[in-house]
Amino acid sequence: MLRNYLKIAFRNLLKHKVNTLINLLGLTVAFTICLLLVISVYYEFSYNKYHVNGKDIYRPYFAQQTPEGEQFQPTMPEPMLKALKDQFSAVKYGTRYMRRGGEIEYNGKHYMRQVIYVDADFFSMFTFPLIKGNATKVLDSKDNIVLNEEVATAIFGNEDPIGKIVRMQSTGTWRAYTVTGVGKKAPDNSSFTYQTATRFENEDNYPNVVNQWESTNHDLFIQLVPGTDPRKFEAGLHTFINKQYESNISDLKRDGAQPNAKGQYLELRLQPFLGMHTDTSMRGVGAVISRTYLNMLLAVACFVMLIACFNFINLSVGRSFTRSREVGLRKTLGAMPRQVAIQFWGEAALICLIALAISIPLFYFLLPHYKLIFDSSLTIDVLYRPATIACIFACFLLITLAAGGYPAWIMTRMDAVKILKGKLRLKTSGALRNGLIISQFAIAILLISCTLVTWQQLNYLRNRPLGYNSNQIVSIPVGNEVSGRDALRLLKQKLAQEPSVLSVTGLSTNLGVGLDGGAFSWGTGFDYKERAVNMAWLNVGFDFVKTMDLTLLSGRDFSETFSTDSNSIVINEQMARQLGEKDPIGVKLIYDTAQTPMTVIGVVKDFNFQSLHTKVEPLGLVMHRPMPINVLLVKVRPDRLPVMMNKLRSTWAEISPRSEFKGSFLDENIDRQYAREERFTRIFVYAAIVAIVLSCLGLFALAILAIMQRTKEIGIRKALGASAGSIVQLITRDFVKLIFIAMVIATPLAYYFMHKWLEGFAFSIDIKWWWLLCAGLLALLVALCTIGYQSLKAAFTNPVKSLRSE
Repeated sequence: MLRNYLKIAFRNLLKHKVNTLINLLGLTVAFTICLLLVISVYYEFSYNKYHVNGKDIYRPYFAQQTPEGEQFQPTMPEPMLKALKDQFSAVKYGTRYMRRGGEIEYNGKHYMRQVIYVDADFFSMFTFPLIKGNATKVLDSKDNIVLNEEVATAIFGNEDPIGKIVRMQSTGTWRAYTVTGVGKKAPDNSSFTYQTATRFENEDNYPNVVNQWESTNHDLFIQLVPGTDPRKFEAGLHTFINKQYESNISDLKRDGAQPNAKGQYLELRLQPFLGMHTDTSMRGVGAVISRTYLNMLLAVACFVMLIACFNFINLSVGRSFTRSREVGLRKTLGAMPRQVAIQFWGEAALICLIALAISIPLFYFLLPHYKLIFDSSLTIDVLYRPATIACIFACFLLITLAAGGYPAWIMTRMDAVKILKGKLRLKTSGALRNGLIISQFAIAILLISCTLVTWQQLNYLRNRPLGYNSNQIVSIPVGNEVSGRDALRLLKQKLAQEPSVLSVTGLSTNLGVGLDGGAFSWGTGFDYKERAVNMAWLNVGFDFVKTMDLTLLSGRDFSETFSTDSNSIVINEQMARQLGEKDPIGVKLIYDTAQTPMTVIGVVKDFNFQSLHTKVEPLGLVMHRPMPINVLLVKVRPDRLPVMMNKLRSTWAEISPRSEFKGSFLDENIDRQYAREERFTRIFVYAAIVAIVLSCLGLFALAILAIMQRTKEIGIRKALGASAGSIVQLITRDFVKLIFIAMVIATPLAYYFMHKWLEGFAFSIDIKWWWLLCAGLLALLVALCTIGYQSLKAAFTNPVKSLRSE
């Protein structure tokens, strides 16, 4: 019996080649896309799950109520960890965390590596297995250092590293350390890893801020005792925070801030460590990806799969009625409904199985291209995990049941007598078929609309004036081998006689995202005339305003002729408004009672020193010596950009011979900060193309089926004098109505979702109604082209041939 079923199944698949090809193509594409997208999402959600204690680890952060709304701050003051461990028994372990670049020296050889500054509990909290060393004791001493296996092999080769003395510096001060541990390479799906790890007290700025509650410069992780309710623990922190930050809370009340629902002005909350990778509400440790982005990937996978299944159901139901006599004969000869259902469901399962068999090697082939296009770090081993295999198998069964089960159920309900008497007829427009066509094209129009909006927003982000010149600037990250100020001085000296170089300056943080991926931010808050003032800081070198072509509204720029400029500040318009002074030049700002007041010497026009996701904040440009210079900016003649990049590379090799040159053009850095939006656009583009192609493939097959079922009707109409145009209109009219309904459904949905997405930008486009109309008309045009050919072919067929067809 099984062999008989298989023979009939293969015979039917080969007999109806067009239907079989469309179903195979649609399901193969859908399975491949779903494998890529769903496994990619699974991988992103698997971040940090390998940590044994992960569910009990949290990152504390401040939630502050301000007159402008709630603000989050993840960085902590130095004394916070000790206070939490001393006062709250629920805190089992805790570690501060700060990452810096470092240089290691051993036997006269130097190695540039990343170093993390942590506390002794670090290796007890996190599952970073040690090849050598005891996790509970490996950082007992301040002079201990742990290397991962890659660094240990690079430095020591086949020697045993344990007990060896190395020298390391991160910001210019060399110290000797004893190697006490060697760790395994961490998995790729980790928010942070380490190359070298040492005690937090070794960080150069630690002695200056060890007891300062107002200075926040690191991330903090705590592990609660198993079974502790994090919400109750947060509530228990209220008294502690209210007492420790009493003056800050008084300032918030004075400035008009309103308490939250819990009656608090300042809270210390807990961010779950396992959810940190997908939480974009604040700066993350390591890579952070939007949960919205991942949900969108899942939605696209579901949309594509739904379209393929809708096609399959429509074509299967339509084709099954052409086999009605076969079903009637089987039932007359004694076939049970269950056997008929198995026959039709088996054919559907066979097509799905063939599609899945094709899609798996296609997945392997497309994976490298997918990772490159969507900047994914997906690894192939995810596919071999038991949970993944079980999920694929379950989804396969669900799809075969959904796509093949309904047509099989329809066949079992047919009346054998009516079938054999020829009284059973297929309705030309069933509710199910129409609903599936509407759903297909609604999804396609939704994706096309989203593509148009994201494309427009991305172009807007790239082309909007930022308030400074980014077109002829080269950005060079300094690194760790030489201090930023020394590098700036040496670079100026070496390029002084180069006519193509217009100016050179320095900056504490890169504008955009440089090739080093580094991001630094500094800010401060203080009282001015009995009200709180907050501003961001950019530490700059001389000629910054000139190099960036900023507009100086009043006052002057920093100048080497003024010895007092180390205690001066240039502010932007937002900061001037916050001060409330008609003429802020000469105003003294006291941000720290232990420091000399800073005098305002200039006001520059607002410029976007951050991405366009955020509005322009109050800003101060300073030449503050304790704050480092991390980036050098070189302005060159526009016609000499490529040549000067090579010149800068060779010059940098003289200044910092052991550091890799990571110079890049500033306009490229600006574009790089919108990588997430670019990925959004790519997703929509590819998804929209696939959706419209699959929808039209189904429409093409349905048009053929509809024409076959109305062959005699078309012949009669032509014999009675109907024109070719009226025949085409007859065939296409019903399909066009369905696509118009899909437009009505998809357009408001697209507007709603894109409007919510655009709310994440401080600067965004306005959605034009005609963009969404164009999306629907494009889908309609493609659909008309799809069914137009078959309609014209039917319209010009000889009516005599049509009347003989039955």
